[in-house]
Amino acid sequence: MSLNISQIAIPNPYFESPTNAFLIQSAQSPPVLIDTGIGTEASLNILRRELAQHNCSLEDIAAVLLTHKHIDHSGLARAIHDESGAAVYVHSDDWAEVALFEERHETVSQLYLEAMRRWGIPEEIILQVGHFRARFAGLGRSVPTAQKIEDGQILRFGELEFRVVHTPGHTQGSVCFLLGEKLFTGDHLLPTYTSNVGATDVTTGGHLEKFLASLRRILALPNVERFEVYPGHGSPWTDPRPRIAKILKHHDERAERILKILSDGWAYTAFEIAQKLFGRLKDYHVLLGAGEVYAHLEVLEHQGRVRQSEPHRFQIVL
Repeated sequence: MSLNISQIAIPNPYFESPTNAFLIQSAQSPPVLIDTGIGTEASLNILRRELAQHNCSLEDIAAVLLTHKHIDHSGLARAIHDESGAAVYVHSDDWAEVALFEERHETVSQLYLEAMRRWGIPEEIILQVGHFRARFAGLGRSVPTAQKIEDGQILRFGELEFRVVHTPGHTQGSVCFLLGEKLFTGDHLLPTYTSNVGATDVTTGGHLEKFLASLRRILALPNVERFEVYPGHGSPWTDPRPRIAKILKHHDERAERILKILSDGWAYTAFEIAQKLFGRLKDYHVLLGAGEVYAHLEVLEHQGRVRQSEPHRFQIVL
């Protein structure tokens, strides 16, 4: 099979690095796009221009496969669907926030408010973060025609066959798409930094345990050492095993650093621990830092290594 995979890096004004959209073209198949970039007019114009460089137009796209619900990956899905009629696919656990993005914005904002209080973030900082999050409302549009996909499902487009690999952690509905030995990982597996776990999905809990289990699931896939990895941010690489080992070690070390902070015997909130770990946090990083610490505290509490001495405050178990 003659296959062309084109990486399209789409910048955005809100997050650390451009988001990758991957255009997959084959002589015997219609063009497929994995992830879309953020939902701004500037991003849409960049996508149009980049597609043209590969002899493709927005109208040619037959399907959009979303690795997860976040707007820097799904924000342009509605615009692409409206122009091309492309089918949009997303895991059932992330479906509601793609299909009903506008309708659920206030509900999700309320869930974040409750989570930030659970993480011990002071009210004045919660207000600041709330203003920041309000900017996200216009960066995506509901895709009511989005189709739900499930783990193990095969999506066929001509001679292209994508296997859905459910990898919950970064979000509950995070998936990787496996095309032969090419693995499209979204934010589940990144080349130079670890994706946030804990703050980027407040619809369920236990995200860190799920994320680590999902990494180990990738390790167990047949011929994993031959995989080419196409991430949601950064450059592709070959053989995910060393990177996964490094991420697993990173989270072990972070857990030990949290336990060291708690070793003074005082009870701390997730936000207070995050400040000790990361220093002064601002804007959305307040959310990311506190949420990730809380995800670790959930695991440590489950292991019996920490306990809540009072609501939202954690203490080491001696």
